[in-house]
Amino acid sequence: MRIFHTAYISKVQKLIVEGIEMVSILRKSLAVLVLVLAMSLATTTTLAQGGGIIVITPQWPIEVGTPATLEISVVPAADPTYYPSILLVMTEDCWNGLTSVSVTWTGGSVSFIDTDFTELEDGPGVEKIPDATISDVQYTRAALADHLYEPGTATVYYAMFDLTGVTLHTTPETLTVTLDSTDPKMLVYALGRSVDDPTAKFDRWVPPTNPGFVVPELGTILLALASFSALALYTLQRRKHFP
Repeated sequence: MRIFHTAYISKVQKLIVEGIEMVSILRKSLAVLVLVLAMSLATTTTLAQGGGIIVITPQWPIEVGTPATLEISVVPAADPTYYPSILLVMTEDCWNGLTSVSVTWTGGSVSFIDTDFTELEDGPGVEKIPDATISDVQYTRAALADHLYEPGTATVYYAMFDLTGVTLHTTPETLTVTLDSTDPKMLVYALGRSVDDPTAKFDRWVPPTNPGFVVPELGTILLALASFSALALYTLQRRKHFP
C-alpha cells in the first residue's frame, strides 16, 4: 500500500510539473500575442492620425514566406502619393547567399542580384538611407539591423528602385516579392512624394517599425514544424512506455 501510495504521489507531482510547464508556455504565447496586438494598435493609432504615411501589409513582426504577397497603400491624408520607390534591406547572411530578388506589380517588375545591393556598415556617426540630398525621411542602419533581429552594429545591404507607373492611394496595390537566398531575411519599405514632381525629395514613407518582412518559403517553415511535431510525438509516446 505504501509503495502504491508513493508511486501515486510521484505521478501527481509529475503531472503538476508538466502542468506548470504548460502554463509557462501559454503565458509566453499570450505575451507574444499581446505584444503583436499592442504594436498593431499603435500602428492603427498612428495611421488614424494621418500624415505622410505609406502602409505595407502584412507588417513587421508578421513574417511572410517567399514568394511574399504584400499590399501597399496610403492613409487618407497621404492620398495621393506620387512617384513611390521601394527600399529592400537584407542581412549580410541573406546577401552572402543571394541568388536573386524580384518584385512584380501591376504594370511592372524588377530583378536584382547581389551586386545591385549597397553595403551599409557600422561606422562613425549615424548611417542613414536614403541620402539626405534626395529624402527628408531616412532610416538608420542600427534600426534596420534591429528589425532584422541582428545586433545594432551589424552590416546590412540595401537596394532602391522606382515603382514605375504607380501612384499610391488608399486602395492597395499588390506586390509580389520573391527572395532566392540560402538564408532569406529581408525588410520591404516604401517612400513617396507629396507633390507630382519626380525630382522632389521623398517626404512620405513607411514608418521604421512597420515594414514588410520576408523570410523562408512557407514549405521550409512547415517542414521545421513537422519535424518538431514528430519529435514531440515521439517524446510523448516514449513517456507512455517508459514513465
